[in-house]
Amino acid sequence: MSNKNYYKYKPNTDLSNFEHLIIGSGIGALTTAAWLAKAGYKVAVLEQHYVPGGFMHTFKRKKGFKWDVGVHYIGGMGENDGLKKIFDYLANDKLNWDYIGETYDVANISGDIYEFKAGEENFIKKMTSYFPQEKKAIDKYLKIIKKSNKRTNLFFIQKLFKPLLSNTIGWVIRKRFKKFSNKTTYEVLNTITNNKKLIGVLCSQCGDYGLTPKHSSFTMHALVVAHYMNGGYYPSRGPDYIVKKIIDNINLNNGRVYVNAKVKKIIVQNNIVKGIMIGEKIIKTKSVFSNIGVMNTFNSLLSEKERKICGFKLDKVKPSAGHFCLYVGLDNSDMKLKLPKHNIWWHKSYDLDKNFENSTPNNSSDQFAYISFPSSKDSYWTRKNPDKVTIQMISYGKYEWVKKYENQPWMKRSEEYKKMKVDFKNKMLKKLFELFPETKGRVIQTEVSTPLSTKHFTQNQKGEIYGLEHSPNRFSLPFLKTETKIKGLRLLGQDITSVGVSGAMFSGLMGAIVILKFKFWKEFRKINKPIAS
Repeated sequence: MSNKNYYKYKPNTDLSNFEHLIIGSGIGALTTAAWLAKAGYKVAVLEQHYVPGGFMHTFKRKKGFKWDVGVHYIGGMGENDGLKKIFDYLANDKLNWDYIGETYDVANISGDIYEFKAGEENFIKKMTSYFPQEKKAIDKYLKIIKKSNKRTNLFFIQKLFKPLLSNTIGWVIRKRFKKFSNKTTYEVLNTITNNKKLIGVLCSQCGDYGLTPKHSSFTMHALVVAHYMNGGYYPSRGPDYIVKKIIDNINLNNGRVYVNAKVKKIIVQNNIVKGIMIGEKIIKTKSVFSNIGVMNTFNSLLSEKERKICGFKLDKVKPSAGHFCLYVGLDNSDMKLKLPKHNIWWHKSYDLDKNFENSTPNNSSDQFAYISFPSSKDSYWTRKNPDKVTIQMISYGKYEWVKKYENQPWMKRSEEYKKMKVDFKNKMLKKLFELFPETKGRVIQTEVSTPLSTKHFTQNQKGEIYGLEHSPNRFSLPFLKTETKIKGLRLLGQDITSVGVSGAMFSGLMGAIVILKFKFWKEFRKINKPIAS
C-alpha cells in the first residue's frame, strides 16, 4: 500500500468477503463506511479516480502548491456543535479546525461592501447598519430561516420511513415542508421586503448552492444561511486530511478504500442486488451503496427497466451549475500581502439573476467572481509554507460553452479551447489585481478548470458540481431516498439531502441508519453529549 492509506484496485483484488460495497468516495460514502466499519461490518469503498475523497480531495502542482477543489469553508464546527462531533467520531479525534474569523464572507456588489458577521446578533446588527430602515425585515428573515430549517430536518428524516409511516406522518411532514421548498428564494424574500438591494445582499452567497434567487428553492437558501450563521472554519492541513483520517479509521476497523475501481454496472435480478461489475469481473454482493449521484447511478449503472422500477424521472429537474475556476499560486506570504481569510463574493449588480443571464464565455468574470484564500485559512499551511500563497477564483461556467470540445482528449484539446482558458485566466487575474493590488507581480503558478475538467474527474455528464439543481421541483422527487425499490441498493450523496459537506455527510448518516437502525441512534446519542464548560 506504500505510504498511502488506500489501495489501488487490481483485477485480482478479492472483494468477496465484504458485506457492503460503496461506489464513490465522497464524504457521504466515507461517513457510511466509517460508521458501519466501527459497528463491525466489513465495508469496501470503490473510487474510479486515482485519489479518494470526491470533492474533498486536493491536488498538487510543481513549486509546492496545493489547492482544494470543493471545500472552501465549513460551518458548525464550534466545540459543542453536532457536525464537529460527528467529524471527531469519524476521524477518531484527529482533526483540527481553523476559525476564519468574525467576518467569514464579504459581498462586493457594484463596488458596495457588505460584511457577513458570525453570530445571529452580530449578523442583525451589521445588516441593520447597512439597511437601517429594514430592521423588521431582517428580523423576520431570520425567523423564517429557522422555521424553514425545522421543517427541512423533518423532511430529510421522513425519507427513512417505511411505507406505512411515509404515507401517514410522512405525508403531513412533506406537506408542511412544501410551504418553503415550493417557493423560490426571491419569492419568499419579496414577501419580507421590497428593497432590491437588501435582497441582493442576502442572496450574495448563492454560489454556495449554485442557483440564483429566482430559480433556487428557499429551502436550500435557508440551509446554507443557517449553516454559516455562527461563522466558517477550514480544516487544518486541508480537506484531504479529513479524507485521510476517516480512511485511517475505516482501515483500523477492517474496511478498505480502493481507487482506480470504476464500477461499470450494478447487477440486479428480480429487483434484488446480486453484485457489481468492475472491468469484466463480476463481484457478488447483496448490498450496494451508490455515492456517485442519482444521474450517474441510474443512467450509467442500471438498465432502463430498473430505472422504471425505481421511479427515476428527471424531466422537470436539470443538473446543477458548472463553473470555471482559476487556481493561483503566489511567491509571498498571506501575512505580508495582508490577504484575508474570509471569502469574497463579487457581483456586478444587485440583480443576481440578470448577472447570470447576461453571462457569456467572454464576460462571465465581469458578472460574478468568488475568491477564496485557502492558504490564509489553513494555519498548518502558513507554518509549513511561509512564502507561498494559494488562491481560487470561480465564475459561471455553463456546460454549453465547452460542449463542442467534450470529445477531444483531456489535456490535449484544441487551441480554441486553450485560448478560452487563457482569456478566462487573464480576466480573473485582472479582477484579482483590482481588488488586491499587492498580488500583482507575485503570480508564479496558474491553472484553469472548466466543466469538462469536472466531468473528467467526477463523471458528472454536464460538469455539474452540486448534483441535481436545488430548485423547487428537485425537492418533490419521490425517488430521492436512501433506500430504493431495488432490494439492497441504497443511495448516498448530496442528491439525497442537500448540497455541501454537511448535506452529503447527513446522507451518509442516513445510509448507516438503514443498516444499524437502533444501534445507530444509541451511538449517536453518545457522541452528541454536551461538552462540559
